Amino acid sequence: MIKDKRQKRDLHALDENGMVLCNSRDKEAAHRAEAEGIATEDWAAVTCRKCLELIYKHNKALQERKDPS
Repeated sequence: MIKDKRQKRDLHALDENGMVLCNSRDKEAAHRAEAEGIATEDWAAVTCRKCLELIYKHNKALQERKDPS
């Protein structure tokens, strides 16, 4: 397998089940991300565009549940 030689990799978010947020159905993707050090549970440190969009939607849904104006 070809090793990825990119200098800077996106940091992906992990959900409450330990799965990569932007690819939550692929268990192998979660394992690869953790093994390569590109996954984090700290959502403030995430740089993956797809993960950031999903975090935004998640936070917005939580806010609407708290304050249904």
